[in-house]
Amino acid sequence: MSTEIDWPGGRKIAALVTVALELWSPGHRPAYAPMAAAWPLPGADDTHSTSWVDYGLTTGIWRLLDVLGDLPATVGINGLVAERHPDTVVAVHDAGHEIAGHSWTQDVVPALLDVDTERDNIRRCTDVLERVTGVRPTGWMSPRATGSKHTSDLLAEAGYRWTGDHSDHDIPQILSTAHGPLVSLMHSDHSDVRSAAAGPYAYRDLHLALLDQLFAAPGPAVFHFTVHAHVAGRPLLAGMVGQVLDHIRESGDVWVATHAQVAEHVLTHQGGTP
Repeated sequence: MSTEIDWPGGRKIAALVTVALELWSPGHRPAYAPMAAAWPLPGADDTHSTSWVDYGLTTGIWRLLDVLGDLPATVGINGLVAERHPDTVVAVHDAGHEIAGHSWTQDVVPALLDVDTERDNIRRCTDVLERVTGVRPTGWMSPRATGSKHTSDLLAEAGYRWTGDHSDHDIPQILSTAHGPLVSLMHSDHSDVRSAAAGPYAYRDLHLALLDQLFAAPGPAVFHFTVHAHVAGRPLLAGMVGQVLDHIRESGDVWVATHAQVAEHVLTHQGGTP
């Protein structure tokens, strides 16, 4: 169910900055990696695509943390990332950002799992993130934003408060599940994976135009800004991300919040009842 809502302080826009920190299982890689897309090697160990993804952990996330500065973000992290790079996950947490569950790896998509396997995947990812950071995540984003028909119920069962697996609304919705309410927060339609192919400057200008449009439209709005450490963490695109964030800082009428903060605000506003 969607709802009208007011943001804290009467602000016009709530800005949700999402950073994805990802890994694929051994033998898997993103189909959109530059060489994988341009020159597939069926059956081969695509070491180029693997190292292209690893950039997000070796370099990209650190650059994005610098670009974010004091602005809070929600960082969706695969369980395998926390297992292999716990110090990096701790650094993200210590910088004040929300850690969200993001499946065990990017190729473990809930829509492809049976209900018991999906429950185990949620538990496994949740447990390692809690063990590394000391904080149990309250939000979840499935790879490809593609949950199954069971995902919302399983997340609420595991104590989650929000999900990022739905793209059918602008303003947050409260979903009714067998285990209580779950807030649905969509991601950007213009993430770096899909929109940056037009070039870094076009990517920046698209988001600046979107902000202008949201300010001009009636009623409260949500600005969704989704980036990936292995894509937007590279120098030129990270610079464009920084310019968009600077524009947000200068606007003065934007509530930059984590997904958890927005979810709790919505639940409080709605009384926790759909």
